[in-house]
Amino acid sequence: MLILVTASSFSAAQSRTGFTGPGIHWEFPEEHHLFLAGTEDEPLILRNWPTVTGIPLGSAGFSKTSSTFSQNLVTLESAPVTEALLFVGNLTVDLYASLEAKSPICRQTNVVPGTPAGATTTFAVSLSWGGFSILDSAETNSVTMEESYTNAHHFSVEARDINVSLGPSDTFALSIDVRHDCVQSGVLWWGTFDARSGITLDGDLVDPQMALVIDSNRMARIEFTPISPWGGEDFSGQVLEIVGPMDDWNSMIHGFGQEDERIEHFETPHSYRIGEANRSVRTWSAEKPLESGKYMVDACFTLSDQNPADLCDIIAVLRFEVPEDPAVLLNSTWVAILIPLGVLVWLGAAIKEAMLPLPAYAVILVLALAAVGPAMSLPDIEANQPRIDGAAPAFALLEHGGDGSVSLADLLSESDAVVVGMFVPGSPNALRQANDFEMASSLIGTGASFVQIATGKGVNAVDLDVHAAMLNKSWPLLMDRSDSSVGRAFPSGASDAVIIIDAGGFVTTWQPGTLSSTEIAEAVKDASRGSGHTIFTPINLLWGTALLPLFVLAMPRERRYEEPDEPLVPGAGVLLTLLGAGAGFALWALPIALLSALGAGTFWLWIEVVLAALLAYHGIRTLLDGRIFSIDKISGLIHSRLPESYRGWRPAASFSDDVHLGLWVAWLIWLNTPDLVAQGVGSVARTGALGVILAMAMLAGLTLAAGLTVVFARLVIGITGPIPRTLGSLSVGIRPRAWGLASAIMGGWLLVSLVVGPVLGSL
Repeated sequence: MLILVTASSFSAAQSRTGFTGPGIHWEFPEEHHLFLAGTEDEPLILRNWPTVTGIPLGSAGFSKTSSTFSQNLVTLESAPVTEALLFVGNLTVDLYASLEAKSPICRQTNVVPGTPAGATTTFAVSLSWGGFSILDSAETNSVTMEESYTNAHHFSVEARDINVSLGPSDTFALSIDVRHDCVQSGVLWWGTFDARSGITLDGDLVDPQMALVIDSNRMARIEFTPISPWGGEDFSGQVLEIVGPMDDWNSMIHGFGQEDERIEHFETPHSYRIGEANRSVRTWSAEKPLESGKYMVDACFTLSDQNPADLCDIIAVLRFEVPEDPAVLLNSTWVAILIPLGVLVWLGAAIKEAMLPLPAYAVILVLALAAVGPAMSLPDIEANQPRIDGAAPAFALLEHGGDGSVSLADLLSESDAVVVGMFVPGSPNALRQANDFEMASSLIGTGASFVQIATGKGVNAVDLDVHAAMLNKSWPLLMDRSDSSVGRAFPSGASDAVIIIDAGGFVTTWQPGTLSSTEIAEAVKDASRGSGHTIFTPINLLWGTALLPLFVLAMPRERRYEEPDEPLVPGAGVLLTLLGAGAGFALWALPIALLSALGAGTFWLWIEVVLAALLAYHGIRTLLDGRIFSIDKISGLIHSRLPESYRGWRPAASFSDDVHLGLWVAWLIWLNTPDLVAQGVGSVARTGALGVILAMAMLAGLTLAAGLTVVFARLVIGITGPIPRTLGSLSVGIRPRAWGLASAIMGGWLLVSLVVGPVLGSL
């Protein structure tokens, strides 16, 4: 027996293999049922499988009848069907009846069965669907009854090769007559597990549909449309699991898959939407993005007419594949390759004009390799790719059910942060976001504004009516433009996501799908405090590769350290470096902070385009002239106002080097953390009077920290001995130019990335 069962199971499994790609495989029950229910006076036909044990819930009694006349027991008309139906197959009417009490009297008096001298019981069944007669007084088998309801007798009649169509609102009529020749009364039973009087349909009856969508963030959304002639409630339950990644399509069989591959489990629908033909569609959404690979949705559905002891009445295996992220036009690795190659080509051209000492070229090669560090933090060049670290798009969208539009500026004017819930119509995340927003609002109070935006292609107001009614004006419900331009401009793309925007209009936090109420509250609190940016960020970057070129650029131009001719304040050299580097950093950071504080975040993308172009310009000027004229001019003005003793000890050229280093620190920090000043200073300043004070302190702290990074780089070079001083003096003319070339390449790359990606994507 074990061998037979194993072979049978293996054969069944093999019959479901052979899949070569994405698709869906269904397994339906072979039989469907309709059961007698209700009382004798008001009988019904229901789909629910009788599960009550003990005395049957319904019955119709009958007594001895004439051998030529029948007694009518049940006549009823069903409720109309809700879906069109074409049924092709066989049909059986099953009836369970017994004597009122167990007795052998019928058997003893059954002298000549089927004659007046007999004591048999026979039922006659008439059944019509939508006016089409299926059974016309068809007689069941005849039984000489002797049992009570505890062991009811089974009667049945069959109709074969049925081909009948039903349309919505069509009904079927059932009539049951009985001819009972025994003197002891009998009873027709229904409504219990052992007496399931009703109709059994052998053929296809239900036609459910299941689909899956993978959005731009690789979040999976499952939609299930329960289609049955008796409505979606006929599907009484479901269990769905997302399983994967899996090795191949052939292994995608119901119940297969390792435990660690079962990454999502669904039962109660996350939400509902109205689909075609006004059907209710059940929807689920994954909580996390899926990795690339092959997956299946292993689904098990229960039907109300099937045996409750069976765990799965309908099985669906939906196979799908999550593709790799689309290839970018140019990976940022290329810019890390271009910089050393560009420097080598430039050195080759420069050697033709004049030859420098070999150690000077070694310094330039080290600088070119050090520039690879900040270059690796540059974004890829990708078409229509939104700016991940930047400002939110300055949207102004129509409000569902409102009189006009609502803009981001309107929302920011009411609070210090905006919580945006993006969703595609029909996604279950719309309801999940609403629930999280409601709880987060009670935690935050008046510190944040909430808004939901329906995005995706072809957003219609009618698709949002149900969700709008549920919100009841708790917060604005906006509709994206027909081309989803606003949704595509967010870091999440036009898909389900929750995005936190600070007072300056910058995106501080975002996550696909939704965020919990506590995570939203923490993110809003964090946005009002500079989004996690601190004055120690410049110093922390020294321990990575972002500021690596600074150690080469900080090499002094003097071969030997000269003591001052007269006593100066202790640490005068450190103070002068702090002053120069801090001034260079402030020249860049102060305008950025002011623009952000004044509300320029609504068009910050264009400011970043200008900044990228300015970085390229600074690089080109440094390549051509060895320094930036405007910075050199400002440095000279600051140096001219120093005391004579300081000016005599620290020449204007050395002081200008410190100012330039401070500026390059600002550019390198911006390449690595583009929102440090805009969010850490400007956005904080927009949160109120206290925010202005905190922003000023933050700007002063960042300026001091930038100066300290240059001081630290100088100290590291100084304690390594005379060799760095010698190398610095030998390369004093060519070193800034080489760095100018690297900066021009990085600025040009970032400019192209911004134009090809966010700029063109927002047009």
